[in-house]
Amino acid sequence: QLARAQALEDSGRLLAAARERIFTAAYLSGQAATNNNEHIWQLVNQLPSNQYHVQNEPDLAGWLELAQITKRTGALSQKQAEISAWMLNHPTHPAAINLPSDLQKLKALEVKPIHRIALLLPSQDNNQNVVNALRNGFLSAYYAAQNNGSQAPELFFYDSSNLSNIEQLYAELQAKKIDMLIGPWEKELIARLAAQPQLPIPTLALNYVESESVPEQLFQFGLAAEDEARLVAEQAWADGKRNAIILVQPGDWGFRIQNAFTKEWEKQGGRVAASQSIGQPTELAQQIGTLLQLRESESRHSKLQSLLGTNVHFQPSRRADVDVIFLASSPQQARQVQPTLRFQYAGDLPIYATSSVNPSIHSGIRNQDLDGILLAEMPWLLVEDDSLREQIIQQWPEAQGVMGRCYAMGADAYQLALQLQQLKVLANNSSSGYTGEMQLNSSQQVQRTPYWAKIVNGNAVLVLEDEQP
Repeated sequence: QLARAQALEDSGRLLAAARERIFTAAYLSGQAATNNNEHIWQLVNQLPSNQYHVQNEPDLAGWLELAQITKRTGALSQKQAEISAWMLNHPTHPAAINLPSDLQKLKALEVKPIHRIALLLPSQDNNQNVVNALRNGFLSAYYAAQNNGSQAPELFFYDSSNLSNIEQLYAELQAKKIDMLIGPWEKELIARLAAQPQLPIPTLALNYVESESVPEQLFQFGLAAEDEARLVAEQAWADGKRNAIILVQPGDWGFRIQNAFTKEWEKQGGRVAASQSIGQPTELAQQIGTLLQLRESESRHSKLQSLLGTNVHFQPSRRADVDVIFLASSPQQARQVQPTLRFQYAGDLPIYATSSVNPSIHSGIRNQDLDGILLAEMPWLLVEDDSLREQIIQQWPEAQGVMGRCYAMGADAYQLALQLQQLKVLANNSSSGYTGEMQLNSSQQVQRTPYWAKIVNGNAVLVLEDEQP
């Protein structure tokens, strides 16, 4: 049974693997039982929150309830109290009898409370609409926490547009007894912070910069599409795909996404058969035909026809060593890809993509050429039944579309401010947010694991584990 559980885990079926281990638990004892318990916890802890709905499975439901406690917004003391209450309410549950080590650490953790937060964002930026969305998402989450009875920290606001002296800013923050700085957003300022040997106050920068090392107090959070590319590689491999063609939009963004996918794909054991930057629609057919080696097929037909001296019935055939296409492009480009594949005798090739292909607007008929594409997408654009999301969209209707990603990031920044210390101490711990499941990597960057979705009737819809390919 444990071998079957491991096979399910290796194929990306984490919920099924957890079920198998829970079933096996009754036949284990001693260290084997303890190890199995730890493994069950790691599996449910990796599951995205949208997979937490089960019926008539009390043991599994108990595990998932524990995972929800650790991932949701709230102060550490509140989570510790909820874990203790859960153990009292479920005294015969395997996790209550033998609490996993991560939860033992969480219960024993002493984290400095966050009483005062400073928000550092520009007022005059070329992308001020993005900055405003971040700020509004952050403040919406802050006031929602207050309205729900949570003890929210005191807020202070600073403008980074005219910031000339970082040392002076931190001195002022220390004088005001600020516990955490959220921001800056500008990469230039973040690079200056990353170059410092240390910072006097924990700082959550709202963007990423490349740096060999960063001070211990600097954390970075952003909407890196590289996270999505890595998830796509993991999912495609788990779905049994092994040989990929990569199609990305031209430029630095496409180059970075291609590199991230390739690195993770080859790490899994996959092979990149070919890659191409997508050109104009008039070029796309020729490009895909070349990638699929249709010209070679046509050349073989011409040679055979010449050799036989007669007409030979012929239908071009694509290369047989490719079983998946990875796509990172705009929705406009993506709408051209699938019809072109069908025209080039490759309509059977599945397409796995980043969220960039999602138009994020409910206009089904126009987007039906995207149908069937599997993609990594943030919960904000997939899970509509959420009170804070509804409030934000009611006040800022643009948050329902592409700009919603920025509001989601702002809301998650507030949640991270209260949980960074916890995420840093507990290496396997994650937090469920609007942008995905959030976890700190070794460089103190927040890595997101988005949800898995599929374009159906022109709209991205959530895919549950049991519905995956």
